[in-house]
Amino acid sequence: MPDVIEMGPPGVDQSDSLTLYWVEKIADPAKPTLAEMKLGVRITYDMIPGGYDRTGDQEVTKDERLTQSQSRESLGKSTAGLALEYVESQEPKSANMTLLEGKEGYIVERRGLPNSTEEAVKQKVLPIKVRLGKQIPGGIAGTGNFTTKQKTSVVGNVGLPVEIVAP
Repeated sequence: MPDVIEMGPPGVDQSDSLTLYWVEKIADPAKPTLAEMKLGVRITYDMIPGGYDRTGDQEVTKDERLTQSQSRESLGKSTAGLALEYVESQEPKSANMTLLEGKEGYIVERRGLPNSTEEAVKQKVLPIKVRLGKQIPGGIAGTGNFTTKQKTSVVGNVGLPVEIVAP
């Protein structure tokens, strides 16, 4: 058999292909409606580079058996986290004025479509249910904008992206 050069799959460019929303209420996170999404506040361009920091991990536990020469492993619980950092602003729909401490709602992530694309049925989004922590002033570098840092508590299961459905 002749050697075949493996070609890597084309990746999805992140440039202008991410939209983040703050949506206070989603009745069913497995089926967010277009009406619910349209009530959301777009916060993508409030974030600074690295200011949308999703983290996650999954436990791996040992599954040892009597007399077996090699231990097996089992997958355990997973964790999800989200920390935010965004520009300080007094605009009413800015992240700084919208993401207030103690609020519970959804950070909704839409990947792979230009940010200028309007929300529509069948687009895939990832709703992440969070409780918002304190807004803490970011570091001061002497140049650029002031920023706000904010931790969140992920209070719902984070799954795979789901389709927006008709209202």
